[in-house]
Amino acid sequence: MGEKNQLRKKIKLVVWDADETLWSGSVYYVDKKAVKIKPGTKVALKELDKRNIVSTLCSKNNYEDVEPILKRFEIDKYIKEPQIGWGLKSEAIKKLAKIFNVSLKEILFIDDDPFQRAEVQSKFPKLNIVELADPIDVLNLDGIRLERETEEDKKRVQILKEARDREEAEKEYKDRSSYKDFLRQCNIKMLVRNIEEKDWPRVIQLLNRTNELNATGNHYKLKELKKSYQINKDKILVVELNDKFGNYGLIAESIIDTKEPDVWFIRDLTVSCRTMGRGIGSTLVLVILNIAKKASIKKVLGYVKQTESNWRMQPLFEKRGFQKVFENNKIRRYEFNLFNDIIDYPDWLKVVIK
Repeated sequence: MGEKNQLRKKIKLVVWDADETLWSGSVYYVDKKAVKIKPGTKVALKELDKRNIVSTLCSKNNYEDVEPILKRFEIDKYIKEPQIGWGLKSEAIKKLAKIFNVSLKEILFIDDDPFQRAEVQSKFPKLNIVELADPIDVLNLDGIRLERETEEDKKRVQILKEARDREEAEKEYKDRSSYKDFLRQCNIKMLVRNIEEKDWPRVIQLLNRTNELNATGNHYKLKELKKSYQINKDKILVVELNDKFGNYGLIAESIIDTKEPDVWFIRDLTVSCRTMGRGIGSTLVLVILNIAKKASIKKVLGYVKQTESNWRMQPLFEKRGFQKVFENNKIRRYEFNLFNDIIDYPDWLKVVIK
């Protein structure tokens, strides 16, 4: 990292350099077609956006060279009011401070060029300035980090880097063979267990922040969920995942209503989007069926409530052998009679039930 790694105030605006910072190569030269986005750039920009931190660009280039690169890499939506030209970067940053109505202490400037960093620093000694070889490292700086972090949040940078490494390996493997063959090589272990006290903040986070892989879209407050758990004797399962690249941490949960005798009702099921494509949600449904059968439960119920972005969850129960028993508007209800056979877990997952 560069001159500073401890930011003195909450950052509201991140000013990125372009060449050799967000991507490798220079768009100004004839090899602009060979420019490649740095692995982790899109992840960093997306995560900053989630934290309500604005990203912008300050690049010594021609606008007509930079604009198509931003679109090609699909990061243009994260870059607001880019300052692209051949003037002093200190002047561009001064302009950006006015545009976004932020103080210099609330700006972070990231540039790989020591000359540019020194020029800006000479004009604005109190400005936060760093050099980052890896864009994801921006998320670990004090002014950027979440104020109230769960244990999962504290490991966020490491988890994102491991996820990036998986994706890069996955891209290479897809060129050589099938995706399922790749998954079989990853040594993926899925641990399913009952919720523990330390898990509550992460479970709430999964329920309230996950959109794509959320079967119902239900949101909860911690106190009300705990109260329901205690009064209604809900069964809450959580999932931890690791593979040869590293540890994902706690990445899925399911809340099961067990009030009715001989019947379990899957009230919620959510999976972190960073594990998409590994079959975690569908396998968790199968785990629930196996646990229920072992407990002499006769029937398991579930439902999917359609939201704007959870289309991937629509076939969750049907493909696991459930029968659709009700459909009204955006809600579909399903049931599984446990005298039926339960299909096997995917062969690329080692499932451990604790």
